[in-house]
Formats: sequence, C-alpha cells, structure tokens
Amino acid sequence: MKMFSSGFAPRRRQGGFIQGAILFALVIIAVVVAAFSLANRDSQSSADSEQARVNASFVLTVGNNLQTAVSRAIADGFQPADLVANMKFLQSEATADGELNLFDESLKYMIRPPFPLTALQTTANQPFTATTTEATWEDEAVAGVGVETELEAIIVIGNIKEDVCRRINVTANRVVVTDPIIGTLAAAATAGLREGCFGSGTAFSYFRVVATDVS
Repeated sequence: MKMFSSGFAPRRRQGGFIQGAILFALVIIAVVVAAFSLANRDSQSSADSEQARVNASFVLTVGNNLQTAVSRAIADGFQPADLVANMKFLQSEATADGELNLFDESLKYMIRPPFPLTALQTTANQPFTATTTEATWEDEAVAGVGVETELEAIIVIGNIKEDVCRRINVTANRVVVTDPIIGTLAAAATAGLREGCFGSGTAFSYFRVVATDVS
C-alpha cells in the first residue's frame, strides 16, 4: 500500500518540554546569582559596620587615655588654665617656658597613639603629628559642666570618618546610628555633651572635655 504525506511535519512534543526546562533552569540560576550577590552585599555591609564599631572603640579609648594623662599632668602641677595654650601633642620636650608636650617620652604621661587608617577620612593625616592640625585644644562653656560662665578644656581629634563618628555618638551619647550628627563643637557644648563627635560633609571630629572651669 502506498503512503501519502500530509505535508505537515510530525508534532514533536518533547521540544516544548525541553525549552520549558531550560527556561526554568535559567530562572533558577538567575535567582541563585541574585541571592549570592545580595548575600555578598549584606556581608560587606556587616563587615563595614563592625569595622566602624571597632574604630569607634579605639577613638573612645584614646579619649579616655588622654583624660587620664591630662589629669596626671595637672596633679603634677600643670595649671588647668594653661591647657589650651601650653599643652602640646608632640613627642619632644617643652620648647618654651610653661609648655608641656603630652607625649614627651621622658615624662611618660602617654604614648602617641597611631590611628588605624580605616578610622580616618584622609589617611595621609594622622592625628597628633607635627605637620598637621588634626588634633587641637578648644575651649567652650559646656552646658551643665562646672560653672556655666567658665570655659572647659576640650581635646578635639579631627579627620574621623563619618561612620566611625556615628558609632562614637552611639556609645558616648546613647543615640541611634542614623541620628543627625551635631554640626559644630559649639552646638555640642550648648547641648551639654562632654564627649562625642561633630561635623558635616567629609569633616568630622571627636571631642572630649578633659578639664572644667579653666578660664
């Protein structure tokens, strides 16, 4: 018997099944890649957050050590009224009458702390060096500290990264990490803060009141 062709190709049911399987596999691969990418971002975010906390702890420890060193110098006879003008942050002996270098190795009040680069906005500028102004003395009348009309001696450490600054404030002033950062030292003093971080843009500084009623 002679067979005649209908003119149509035979239906291939397996073709549609294979295409669907490939499409499903591609979707699964895309989901896995997206999940892996998201996990990497979350992991990096967690690592950055932990690094900021570690650096904030370091800065706060330096502040505490500075407080102890200043108190020892005052106990040895250095006048609180001379802190802002005459206490320096150099690793050398006094260069003029009445001056005292806090990191003078012969006096052993404190060893100059090298800051981790991950804590600094500009890694070229280490606080407490002779060639930069990243550590200074300031005086403000801090609300609620001592006599309101008198000034307090405040150590200010500049060049701090913003995320570290925020973590400092979380620990020192019991705020949340997303709270606005006070813009100036004067505003922080008016708010009665004795320690914390202030600044804006890319310029943030740690501060601590180390002596009261010094004027």
